[in-house]
Amino acid sequence: MKNCRGAIAILLVCMMLILAGCNGPISMLQSWFEEEEPVSEVIESVDDVQESEALRDTVLYYKDDKGFLVPVMRKLPWTDGRGIAKTALKAMIDTPANREDVQGIGLIPVIPANTEIRGMTIRDGVCKVDFTEDFLNYTTKEEEVALIQAVVYTLSEFATVDSVQIMVEGKPLENLKYGTNLAELLNREQINYLGDASSKSKTIVYFEGTTNGLETYFVPVTVPVETQEGAKPNILDALDALVKGPPSESGLFTSIPQGTQVVSVDMHNGIANINVTEEVLEVVENKNVIESVAKAFGLTVREQYPDVLGVKILVNGEEIKNEGVSQQEPIVVPAFANQY
Repeated sequence: MKNCRGAIAILLVCMMLILAGCNGPISMLQSWFEEEEPVSEVIESVDDVQESEALRDTVLYYKDDKGFLVPVMRKLPWTDGRGIAKTALKAMIDTPANREDVQGIGLIPVIPANTEIRGMTIRDGVCKVDFTEDFLNYTTKEEEVALIQAVVYTLSEFATVDSVQIMVEGKPLENLKYGTNLAELLNREQINYLGDASSKSKTIVYFEGTTNGLETYFVPVTVPVETQEGAKPNILDALDALVKGPPSESGLFTSIPQGTQVVSVDMHNGIANINVTEEVLEVVENKNVIESVAKAFGLTVREQYPDVLGVKILVNGEEIKNEGVSQQEPIVVPAFANQY
């Protein structure tokens, strides 16, 4: 009997040595008896992290007092390469602490109060996020649209996420109470749309907004444009819509002088040389204003040319050379529309 027990002991030791040559022998043994638990966090690339401070530049979408979604770059803690996407969504929940964080710039958290994130997975570019039922505590169609777009746009800021599926209490939803369709995967589409449903061609431009008269921010707005049947809007279509300015009732504005027209755009070595009419000379001597003009141009160009580095504004083909501002060097396009 003792010899039998000894043989069994030796056999078990041999099995453990064999398993030690595999990855995770303990987890392999556990897998014989237990089902594998689902992944509940999104893992991001270490390249996106400022390792010295354990912070990551992360774009979140908040709402202003007019209901527009506003992208804001925040520095969020990133621990052990896990949970940054969940941390981003948590920072958008309507809590007293989150309200205090963004009230200085006049913005409001989008996700309804008391919402919790039950889980999150990412596979093959699809991010599935599961909320508690408090996620559905909103009262208007506008709030519904802003809520879904804020979640989709925030998650798809991560390079690993192409589309989003939203679930509530572990169950996928087909339609929300004001008609938003969740039956299919959600993508970035028609943020802050200003137009009617009949418009087929649309493009994104950047106007400015303010809620306290002191701080201003840039707002991505989807606007209808006229193109030939079936043609995709090009950069000139987008810039024409930009210089036209926002609808007066929108509450948004632009620093580009009224009447400005875009003559041509030339992309060269990452620099957008934008040739406009002389109306822009009205503001060229004001450094802050001309930088806002260039930023609006640059952010709008970047929607179609993501690698654009800077913007040069020309007037009737000539570089601007006034006492206040020289355009000999391009104005750098910021990495983020808004940074606080």
